[in-house]
Amino acid sequence: MSMLRIAFASTAPAIRAGTRAFYVSPVAGKSTTEKVNLKVGRSLASAIEKGEEATEATKETLAKKAKEVTGQASQKVNQTKAGVREGTQDFKEDVKKEARK
Repeated sequence: MSMLRIAFASTAPAIRAGTRAFYVSPVAGKSTTEKVNLKVGRSLASAIEKGEEATEATKETLAKKAKEVTGQASQKVNQTKAGVREGTQDFKEDVKKEARK
């Protein structure tokens, strides 16, 4: 049993030395954290700006399309009104002609 103690005693310090944590100074860690924070913040700000630009472009496109559709719809309405008026006048004239016969 004393052989086991000697074997464990000789390997125990090597294991402890292998598991020792690295020392990081708080100043170095803080500056790295700040750099990462700035990069992430800039990336997010850029993404937000691009999203806003895309939103504005979409709004402008939709507004133009809405005006075009409105214009086309009003033209169709006016054409339909004119057609109905002509049809009504033609019908009245036909009724008058038939009444005279």
